[in-house]
Amino acid sequence: MKAVSFAAPGGPEVLEYVDLPDPVPAGSQVVVRVHACGVCGHDSADRAGLTRVPLPAVLGHEIAGEVVEVGADVRGFAVGDRAACKQFTTCTRCPACADGDEFSCPDKTFVHGGSAEYVALEQDTLLAVPDGVASPDAAITSCAVGTCLQALDDVAHLRPGETVVVTGAGGGLGLHAMQVAAALGARVVAVTSSPAKAVLLAAHGADDVVVTADGDLAARLTDLTDGRGPQVVLDNVGHPDLFGGCFRALAPRGRYVFTGQLQRERISLYPAFVFGKEAVITGSSSTRAATFASAMDLVAGGRVRPVHQTFPLADAVHAHRAVDERRVVGRAVLVP
Repeated sequence: MKAVSFAAPGGPEVLEYVDLPDPVPAGSQVVVRVHACGVCGHDSADRAGLTRVPLPAVLGHEIAGEVVEVGADVRGFAVGDRAACKQFTTCTRCPACADGDEFSCPDKTFVHGGSAEYVALEQDTLLAVPDGVASPDAAITSCAVGTCLQALDDVAHLRPGETVVVTGAGGGLGLHAMQVAAALGARVVAVTSSPAKAVLLAAHGADDVVVTADGDLAARLTDLTDGRGPQVVLDNVGHPDLFGGCFRALAPRGRYVFTGQLQRERISLYPAFVFGKEAVITGSSSTRAATFASAMDLVAGGRVRPVHQTFPLADAVHAHRAVDERRVVGRAVLVP
């Protein structure tokens, strides 16, 4: 099969379009013919050496395709089924998994291998793709949509009528976070560094758009909420300049949720500001299986429209470069 692999960390140029053996499923695995595989910031970090990945490696965890072979122990999937995967596999048997707390499974393992024509995936990562959901949409549902739903619903406990601020709103998470927040009944304020993205953001769920270069961010967010401040901030950027303005504007007992960090910058604050607001500062990192299913329902029902740009698998270098240079609207998706 054809695949995109790399043997040493670096820029997009380290990726190579190579021939590799077709995968053979273990007992609990399913072999999927890949129809689409997203490229997200985690892939860029893996490729650049910011995370520890055994090398050589084939990246790709946002995968959708058709089942072509199943292991002897697989139940619930058959050859010909369409399936998409979540970001990690677990043992499914430990107390944490039994309680639905998959993030705490001691055997939790991140998924790789989707940047190829075929990939072997553990059955616990998979979800059936409903009729009418295109493969590129299904591929990015768990990571790009489910991560936002996990953060807003399970972590921030966003309630209808509340205001949520989304930073990095024009990025791969931001465009989907706004739609998820709107689907949950929230008012959405998009924060972006690009004035040119205002129309795009409004088209994807933003009720208001704030451009960071247009003045005091905290004052703008406070004015837009009639002096109350937003109840939730979903921070996909993790930069101290954005944090300062967004946290100052946060309403009393507000929830500030980090989902990303684009640069290695330290954020500092005075504890008095936290207890003075009775604020919650927390993070959300991934997608549980139940959240994945809920995210797929949002996509199948048309309440969230995945945003992506497709590239041939052979053009993975160009796709990664476009992601690194922030030239992709939504997600880059590789199509074998």
